[in-house]
Amino acid sequence: MNIHQLTKGNESLHKRKQLSKLSTLLLVIFLLIPNLAFAETSNTTAAPITESTKISQGVHYEYTNTTINNDAQAFRQLIVDLNDPFTTVDVSYPTPLNKLTTTTSQANAYTALGQQVAGAVNGSFFWGSDQGYLPMYLIAYRDRLMNAGIIASGRDQYVNQPIAFGIDSTGKGKIDSYNLSLSFNHNGQDYPITSTDKHRSNDNLILYTPLYPKPTTETNALGIELVLEGVTGGTALNFGETVTGKVMKIRERNNPTASTIPKDGFVLSAHGEAMQLIKDIGIGETISITANIDEKWKGASFMLTSGPELVKEGKVNLGIDPNSDRATERAPRTAIAIDKTGTKVFMVTVDGRQSGYSRGQNMKEFAEYLVSIGAYQALNLDGGGSTTMAVRKPGDFNVSLFNKPSDGRERSVSTALFAVSKAPAGTPTTVGAHLSKPGVYLKGTKGSVLVDYVMDNFYNPVTFNKADVKLSSPQGLITVNGLEFTAQKAGAGAITAQYSGATASIPFEVVESIHTVQPSSPSFEVRKNGSTTLTVKAFDAKNREVIFDPALVKWSAPASIGTITAAGVFTAASKEGTGVVTATLGGKTVSIPVTITGDYSSVDKMESLDNWTATATNGKATLSMNSDKEPAFEGNGSLKLTYDFTGTSGTSAAYLDATNPVSLAGTPVKISARVYGDAGNTWLRGRIQDGQGKEYVVDFTPENGLKWLGWNYVTAAIPAGATGNLSLKQIYIAQPTDSLKTKGSIRIDDLKSVFANSYKEALFKDTGLTFRAEGEITALVNDGVIAGFADGRFGPYEELTRQQAAILLARALKLPLDNVTDPGFEDMAPTMTFYKEVAAVANYGIIQGKEKGKKFDPNGKLTRAEMAAILQRGFKLPLSDKNHFTDSNGSFAKDAINSLAYNNITQGIGGGKYGPAQNISRADFSVFLHRTMAIK
Repeated sequence: MNIHQLTKGNESLHKRKQLSKLSTLLLVIFLLIPNLAFAETSNTTAAPITESTKISQGVHYEYTNTTINNDAQAFRQLIVDLNDPFTTVDVSYPTPLNKLTTTTSQANAYTALGQQVAGAVNGSFFWGSDQGYLPMYLIAYRDRLMNAGIIASGRDQYVNQPIAFGIDSTGKGKIDSYNLSLSFNHNGQDYPITSTDKHRSNDNLILYTPLYPKPTTETNALGIELVLEGVTGGTALNFGETVTGKVMKIRERNNPTASTIPKDGFVLSAHGEAMQLIKDIGIGETISITANIDEKWKGASFMLTSGPELVKEGKVNLGIDPNSDRATERAPRTAIAIDKTGTKVFMVTVDGRQSGYSRGQNMKEFAEYLVSIGAYQALNLDGGGSTTMAVRKPGDFNVSLFNKPSDGRERSVSTALFAVSKAPAGTPTTVGAHLSKPGVYLKGTKGSVLVDYVMDNFYNPVTFNKADVKLSSPQGLITVNGLEFTAQKAGAGAITAQYSGATASIPFEVVESIHTVQPSSPSFEVRKNGSTTLTVKAFDAKNREVIFDPALVKWSAPASIGTITAAGVFTAASKEGTGVVTATLGGKTVSIPVTITGDYSSVDKMESLDNWTATATNGKATLSMNSDKEPAFEGNGSLKLTYDFTGTSGTSAAYLDATNPVSLAGTPVKISARVYGDAGNTWLRGRIQDGQGKEYVVDFTPENGLKWLGWNYVTAAIPAGATGNLSLKQIYIAQPTDSLKTKGSIRIDDLKSVFANSYKEALFKDTGLTFRAEGEITALVNDGVIAGFADGRFGPYEELTRQQAAILLARALKLPLDNVTDPGFEDMAPTMTFYKEVAAVANYGIIQGKEKGKKFDPNGKLTRAEMAAILQRGFKLPLSDKNHFTDSNGSFAKDAINSLAYNNITQGIGGGKYGPAQNISRADFSVFLHRTMAIK
């Protein structure tokens, strides 16, 4: 009888994916549901290959990072040529059956002399903890049934058809349907067995074998169990063979003690309707067990069931409901595929859930990609956090993890598929070697060659002694001492590394002199009495970096700022100051500005992306440098973090991750940064690590506190418990509130460690800490009311325009900008920038038009009288019955001017005057607006 006679139950797939209830069809042959076929071929064009490496004589690895449908996708594939006599594919199955191990561990445990794993991917699905982590689907190995598994009945399930991948009796890859028969015979009558070694569900008849990882069946008292012992022929269920045993024990219904599985036998465990099949069998009676498979699968080296089917006969052909959640989810995925001849096997992964790097694909997209690379048949394997690609690096004996799992680490899985090289040891033919310092070398400079590996003609790693590797240069460019050398003669050529007939040729060039010298950093800062090591770079006439002996650099520094050693170690003086350190190399001298600081230390001036990457949770994030139209606050560069949280639920975050944690130069009291905000109302935070390895989250703003547009100076206090040498691991923005999610970008510049709580910096380049309006401007910036200019200036004395005033009033009063009524100004079209702000203040009667309301005059300068009028109207300030100024009589804004004086917002310009006709500056307006907001 057919094995696909399944049960009802609530068993859950690992990763909390629930299977639908299964129907018991004990005596009915499984009916295959027709696949949903897509007649059209894939529209996906194979993307350019980013990386390509031959791993063994018959295995090739390729990596492709591309954009498909506006999503970044990272694909990896192993192409296995089964025509190669030394190449095959094999499977790893768990022993015991509930054992979960990483794909790399399974591959490296399999590797031995004569069977080297060149690459591997994770295998099929397994149950979660509630079902004991057992494999879910069929595993057969060397014509032996290892796990019968199940086939799900719903079209929304991954595996709802009996389709397996394997290597058939001819040595070719096969992806095809199968018919597994598993039955017992009693008194000449055959009866179907539901499955082997799984948790018993409703109406199941389960055969428990010695492969089951527990000593008992672990079943409840609601069934009947027959214990068979002394099985002739052993307990292996080889296809086409029958084994026989005697019933030695019977566990009756309502007996709470689960049956012990004998080492030389089986337990037949029945529930519900299946109990009818064994209830009349008594102790001492003989039972035979038979497992069989289709003739087309006989002699296969292994079979592994998974699903759904993705490609059939070269076309997209989904064996799952394409509208189901499992099919439409964009996730990491793994697939196994073959070409039309079965001689080429593709092991393919796509990473996912990592915005900016790889989003992942839905089933149809993944199938289309498989068609584009030549798949004729393809089967989905376990995916999500289980997706794993492991590859043997040239010269390595073991495989390494190559993809980026969505969990951030490799997940333990049940089964794995291996691309295997069975080539014998051969003759050394290839040496992998490189310069310890790549570049053009200055004559007389010492260097060394690092030998990475030696491989034979079958790509097997060769154990070698590095002392036996010999260096030479056909052009006589070097003198040699083991793997070290000295650049001896100017010219272009190569260094040859040779081992037992195998060679590597390393391009090499020597120059006679240096053309220019540059400091590694254009300037540097160091705290009082602190030390740092300075370095310089050298370039030839073609502007190529030149490698040189650091001892050739001559350093000098004035005593007023500190001392410097011959090795470039600078120690700062004990007081703050500035000066210049000089470096001379090859007759070229360069000056390096130095600043001695007391209360802070520069952490990162954000001039490069070298140490930073972007990731996201519940959203997208990308990282770039500022453009030419986006000036940095300091220097030339700032890091731009672009994010999109729209359409997501749960807390979203966009991370700026330090590849190597950034030293904070000790234990500061806070971190500071310049941040160009987008008024996105996000939460700006950071993650630090202390000297004991403990991590802390720090806040640059409160929740939803990034309200400003433009540059701002922000700080994050270091928690009191953080001690030792601190480092910065991450800066990020977060948004926990779904209704506030948006998209935008921020820029980050000039990170510092601050060691004194009293240390502050001016908000803008053209204002200072003692500037009369610094406090008011800072408060308005933090509240998102006013902003400086893109280059870091505020322009305090620039005169305010009427449009700028409208913008500030709209923000300060939080006027609604949606569906504003057109005020009809001839000089303000709805398509103009900030039209909505102007319309809003006009609709509320705060700023009135000119020429009887025909024009707004957006670029007209705002007078002090107009300022008084709009503040009084906007904030509904109480009026005064007293005239406070001698020059306000006759002004249209007399009452408003007196209102400002009455409410202590202005004291005039002196001499009893207000100056109503004078234009208002940005600084003065900031002061008046802040005072007005404070009393309201």
